[in-house]
Amino acid sequence: MKKLFLTFDDGPSAEYTMELLNLLDEAGIKATFFVVGEFAKAHPELVEEEIKRGHEVCLHANRHISSWLMTRKTYTEDMDTALETLEGLGIRPHYYRPPWGMTRRFSRYEAGKRKMHLIKWDVMAEDWRAHTTPAEICRKILDRSFPGAVICLHDGRGRNNAPSRTIEALRTAIPTLLERGYTFETL
Repeated sequence: MKKLFLTFDDGPSAEYTMELLNLLDEAGIKATFFVVGEFAKAHPELVEEEIKRGHEVCLHANRHISSWLMTRKTYTEDMDTALETLEGLGIRPHYYRPPWGMTRRFSRYEAGKRKMHLIKWDVMAEDWRAHTTPAEICRKILDRSFPGAVICLHDGRGRNNAPSRTIEALRTAIPTLLERGYTFETL
């Protein structure tokens, strides 16, 4: 069986997450959401909806800042604050994706200490960029996917309403991947 792991970073977003959840429901697939703690705290109802609909919720960060721009102390505080928010929603994440995929020795250690596995990606469609079109995002997803691939997209942040272009691209990419015999699973 050809599996894909569809993942979304930088949410939840009041503007885009519900539309994305509805699209995933229509397609009958599940995804993994790497949430930003401060956004989860602002929109707990969206995180609860992700869980209710059978998706997996994991940790991205509390504030979307690279570990390369933080001391170990500020990094640890950021991670603990995010985990406190998620645990307050009844979520104990098993996976962690660092902002921009950038790690340092201490960030890898701190994730492991909290029993979270570090997950990056195999497929990136540059969907956050200001002028990436839905057609380009779709083409990159379709051309770069392979059995077992972790696909990284975004349901929050990004320039010029980037998540809306991601959702539009997925309206074509998901049915095409399903036709190609792929199935979608959470991590």
